[in-house]
Amino acid sequence: MLVLASALLATPAAAQFDWGSDCDSGSGHFAQFIDHHDVTVIGEIPVDKRNVRIDLVSPEDVDIQLFDKATGTAIIAWPYGLLSGPTAEVVDHEGVAYRYSGYNGVDGEFGHEYVEILGDTNRVLVIKAFGYAAGQADVTYVWEAVPTCNERGQGVFSQFVAYGDTVTVGDIPLGKTNVVVELDAGYGNDIDIQLVDAETGDPIVAWPNGVLNGPGEEEVRYRDMTVGYSGYNGIDGNWGHESIEVTGTTTTVLTVKAYGYMSGYADVSYEWGVGTGLPCGGTTYPPLPNCGEGLYCKGEQLSPNIPGECHTASWCFNDALAAVHCAGLDQPRTPGNWVCEQFECVYQEQNECEVSGGYCVHFLDTCADGYKSAGPMGCPGGRSANCCLP
Repeated sequence: MLVLASALLATPAAAQFDWGSDCDSGSGHFAQFIDHHDVTVIGEIPVDKRNVRIDLVSPEDVDIQLFDKATGTAIIAWPYGLLSGPTAEVVDHEGVAYRYSGYNGVDGEFGHEYVEILGDTNRVLVIKAFGYAAGQADVTYVWEAVPTCNERGQGVFSQFVAYGDTVTVGDIPLGKTNVVVELDAGYGNDIDIQLVDAETGDPIVAWPNGVLNGPGEEEVRYRDMTVGYSGYNGIDGNWGHESIEVTGTTTTVLTVKAYGYMSGYADVSYEWGVGTGLPCGGTTYPPLPNCGEGLYCKGEQLSPNIPGECHTASWCFNDALAAVHCAGLDQPRTPGNWVCEQFECVYQEQNECEVSGGYCVHFLDTCADGYKSAGPMGCPGGRSANCCLP
């Protein structure tokens, strides 16, 4: 993620849930006591978890509830939720489908209800339970990793900028693809965003000496990246709202700064991996758009007729497709093969004895751990060399 001078707003950990790291799939289980006629907060579901299912099982009549944390919207709750009926039903909320077992429960068992999120969570969600009777509830949950987990992310924080001062907002690290940074100081509050090459100190976006320094939208090709700037007149003519966009994969560390023509607080939002996960390829009509700079069309299957998704060069779906998805990367000159670890291409080296099956290996001076030299001997092809034997 972006390494920033100010603390980022992190998604708070959900009480008693353990969602692992960004690229983990998994499941879990815990017990929760529910009081009579009380609403108990069970925990939270963070963003970017795929196909989540939560089951609540109790010998008593306990109802599960689900809320959008940011807006307070009751997605599942009796009697006022978007879903509040007795049987299974589905609703769309903010572009994601939610399924609820209904308050009559699974197979008519009042104490067994479930929530399913069909797709990727895009809101922090709060799971609650209401006890029509007091009792213990067993909570089980399962989820999948979002395939763009190591390609995409976002954040927001506030930065104070003093009049006539230049402050460092943060660094965009090497290897991030398709980055957008916006600075919003409020209408008419004239605070300018800047971008500097951290390696050379050269200003890329800055008035008056940056490569980009004009009033309107402009872009430049810089060190194999395309850098775009909103212009100092701002977005929709608002001087206090400017943006920088880096298209492609960053080839050097970039430092984001801000200059205060006026003093005040600026809200800084940033996102990277823009465009990853979008559909591409296949034989659809109308045809799907190209992935664009820094991204490649990669499918979960090898058939060119089936649409794939836009991903970065080092992304792979699984070990079976690793050789195809990782083919464009620089490969070490040592024996081995590509594998896929949490959607990331990893080259797995093999020592020469493993490659040769324990037979003679030409020009091998030392043996790997667990092998011993058999000494000089005749090898296939009439050569003499040390051989590694288990």
